[in-house]
Amino acid sequence: MNLVLGSIAILAFVAVIVIACVVAINRITHSRGKHGTSGSLSSAALEIQSLLEPEKKRVVETMRNDAEREDEDAQGGT
Repeated sequence: MNLVLGSIAILAFVAVIVIACVVAINRITHSRGKHGTSGSLSSAALEIQSLLEPEKKRVVETMRNDAEREDEDAQGGT
């Protein structure tokens, strides 16, 4: 009798896990439709990058100006 009850308990436990997985996959599938596609995500990333580009350009320009000043100082000093 204990063997039968143990088998039923294990089967019930496995069934609960399978049902939970099915529900989770179903929710993920429906959630994906609400949040957009990877195309909209990549366009948002491009927007953020375009906002950061002027800052990157300014840093590079500052580094170039510093390097030019150092070169001018080195040439003028010799």
